[in-house]
Amino acid sequence: MAYTVWGAFDKFRGNTVDIDPSVSRRAKSSRDYLFDQLKTLAKDDPYFPRLTGSYIPYGSFARKTKIRPLDDIDFLLLLNGQGTQSQAYSGDPYTYWLKITSTTAPLSLFPDDHDYVNSTKVLNKIKGSLALVSSYRKAETKKNMQAVTLNLISYDWAFDIVPAVPISDSSGATAYYLIPNGRGDWIRTDPRIDAANVTKVNTWHDGNFLPTIRLLKYWNWRTHKPRLSSYYFENLALKVFQYASKISSYHEAVKYFFDFCPSYLMVSCPDPKNLGPALDADVDWDTKQKVSTAMTDAATLAGYALWYEGQDKHQEAINNWRRVFGPEFPTYGS
Repeated sequence: MAYTVWGAFDKFRGNTVDIDPSVSRRAKSSRDYLFDQLKTLAKDDPYFPRLTGSYIPYGSFARKTKIRPLDDIDFLLLLNGQGTQSQAYSGDPYTYWLKITSTTAPLSLFPDDHDYVNSTKVLNKIKGSLALVSSYRKAETKKNMQAVTLNLISYDWAFDIVPAVPISDSSGATAYYLIPNGRGDWIRTDPRIDAANVTKVNTWHDGNFLPTIRLLKYWNWRTHKPRLSSYYFENLALKVFQYASKISSYHEAVKYFFDFCPSYLMVSCPDPKNLGPALDADVDWDTKQKVSTAMTDAATLAGYALWYEGQDKHQEAINNWRRVFGPEFPTYGS
């Protein structure tokens, strides 16, 4: 029964926002099993892209910032890029080519007309081969043409499989990864940086940042206002909390976010990896204004809720939190 604000938030997190730990464990196990299947495909099919022997989990599920429902799991499928060379395209600072420099290069099986690796051909080969995976239901190329989405019969979630070529720096370490750009070429990414940024802020807040960002992502997911992309919204939260005092309660942290996020929202949000365009490059001013207004309104309601809680009027406080988060937030006494 939710008779206190703390109790209401705990119930809301457990029943509505956070992914159940048992589901997370099954999802991770299924991801490992799928990778084993992909390794078998690469072993049995000489035309399947050669693998490096590992993969990199990425996306909100990997960073533990994903909310219910668990509908997709992302990972980079690392390809053997020996015999290729990364080249920046002069016409677009974010587009890269992958030059085939050796006829024995594993990726030479996927050339374009100019002896560069065609990322779309790589995606199509992976998609076609996935029909041989156990419990296969459907595989299709994602709309952005950057991943293959695989649905399996036995799971509610889909897998977004992104082929990625590790690119080495002068010391031989991996500098970044090239992934499909949706047009046959490549773009850079590095999920290690995103994971490190989240871990750093979460560690500073003694583990309380992750539950807070999931609560905030639920607010963003609601359709009463324009919805920002999950990754952009997550990075706004990182900016708000990276220098904030340590989170002591989720409801106070939510109020803090709504108070300070609009100032970050209304300015440019560069790619934290410095590998791509600004995260808000496609977000127009009108959308930002509407979201900023929604945040200001939420801050006002959260302020009322905190005041009522301070007066030990938990019913009134919970009612105001329901106005922030919507009807799924528990009612008093429920």
